[in-house]
Amino acid sequence: MLITYFAQNWKYSNAPEGQAPFEKVVGLCKYGFAGSFGMGMYDCILLSQTRGFWNTMNCLAFWTVPITAMCATFASVAYTTTKLRGGQDGYINYILASLASGGVFYHWQKNGRLSYHFTFWLTACAMVKKYGDMTGWVPLPIKDADIRKQYTTFPLDFTLVKDPRGRRPWE
Repeated sequence: MLITYFAQNWKYSNAPEGQAPFEKVVGLCKYGFAGSFGMGMYDCILLSQTRGFWNTMNCLAFWTVPITAMCATFASVAYTTTKLRGGQDGYINYILASLASGGVFYHWQKNGRLSYHFTFWLTACAMVKKYGDMTGWVPLPIKDADIRKQYTTFPLDFTLVKDPRGRRPWE
């Protein structure tokens, strides 16, 4: 119930830039936490094959803490930049937020070349998202009704090819 509450109510794009900072941070961090938790579980089970509780927690924390921190940094820097610019919404807010998140990535990975490429691609993706927000274009159109449709009954007839003679009297 708590997961569906966060999924439906806390979204990054619910409020315009420069408003509702806590909602924006939580709205972005939920995706970072979910994705990094999945990567951490993949690492724990298939790659590192950790044994014991603390080794597993260490491996999970290696993924979840920095990625969630990058999401929180992006949302808070975009909000702060908007406020410092007097409420102006533009590309510069997302560029500075991407640079700040790239700094968190560098402190996590300690690799300059990888951090440069990550920051470049994060900036490019942020620009595409900002362009979509400003013009109304949706880069990845996902219909919520199709994804979260709940089926309560199953069809009674599972045959692939119907009998051309029709139903039998004993059916």
